[in-house]
Amino acid sequence: MDLALFHPLAEAHGPYATVTMDVTKTDPANTDHLDGRWRELERRLREAGAPEDVVAGLQDAVLEPSRAGGEHGRLAVANADGLLATYDLPRRPDAHASWGPVPCLLPAIRALASTIPHIVVRIDRTGADIEMRCGSAAEDATTVEVQGEHDDLTQVKTGGSSQRRFESRIQDSWEHNAAKVAEELDRMVRQHKPKLVLVVGEEHAMSFLEQHASAELAAVLVRSGAGGRGEGSSDEVVRDATQAALAATRATMEADLVARFQQETGRAQAASEGLEPVVDVLQRAQVEELLLVEGREHDQELWVGQDGLQLGLTREDAEALGATEPALVPADEALVWAAICSRAGVTMLDRAQADPADGVGALLRWSDESTPRSRFPSMPGHGGT
Repeated sequence: MDLALFHPLAEAHGPYATVTMDVTKTDPANTDHLDGRWRELERRLREAGAPEDVVAGLQDAVLEPSRAGGEHGRLAVANADGLLATYDLPRRPDAHASWGPVPCLLPAIRALASTIPHIVVRIDRTGADIEMRCGSAAEDATTVEVQGEHDDLTQVKTGGSSQRRFESRIQDSWEHNAAKVAEELDRMVRQHKPKLVLVVGEEHAMSFLEQHASAELAAVLVRSGAGGRGEGSSDEVVRDATQAALAATRATMEADLVARFQQETGRAQAASEGLEPVVDVLQRAQVEELLLVEGREHDQELWVGQDGLQLGLTREDAEALGATEPALVPADEALVWAAICSRAGVTMLDRAQADPADGVGALLRWSDESTPRSRFPSMPGHGGT
């Protein structure tokens, strides 16, 4: 998962206050449940030592009304200088509040895991309505209408050669209009790099679109018979088809990632596994994608300095990388923060998909003879003083 939205946080300095909260309104007329959720998180922040002005700033950010509908959440991060960022999340996250040397982003990452940049196209013979979602929140959606310029669109019975010529003109109009849609989609795919372009609507229009798709568009194009563009077409049907296509796309992406990881570990190439080897490659900014297995108990702690890559299993390890006042941080949080600071991605997997040593693995940007790749679990006692 690309976590570029969190990269600006790496430019700030800790300690950080992090709040993740479900901001779904079960009753639009009643905000008491939101206030109650916040009061519990506020209590946790104060107990952790967060300053009063930081807590007050987070309250305003978390409780600010959202334009998103349905189930959704919010992440807010602040430091002693004030609010650093807020992010709307596409589903309910686990409630979390902390004050510490690194922001705790795992609940937000889990909520974002189902978010895949995608485009939904409702096409007919006249053009298409295109909705692009390449961000994490509902307001990140962009809608574009493409209207074809050819207007010989309706077949009528005229008979003989005139009928054939007229039908040919109609087919030509449909194809030209679909080509115009393909041109716009090609531009959007090149610019925004979506992982899925789902097309619903009329069969002929979809076929013409496929014929005119570039290689880049064709590689992510998925066709569905659900819904359409016209009045009365079911938004719910299109929404269900979109969710099914996104789930299939995500499963394929994760399977490809796991296959690559297994291939690279099998031939001792561009992959590492186990807590200690992964810490080593994170220190070197070698990691392209960090893999964390859900359900594994990552209850160890790591030492982290002001820079997220000043990371070690012991205090001495972190100090050797330049940390002046390293602090102990739960291993999961420290690994994710180091991945973000080095511009690596993070993928959460379950044990049925992969089970690397310690539940931690990494695909690497580069590898050499000194790269650690141990397949053996870490020894107990790491992370102590």
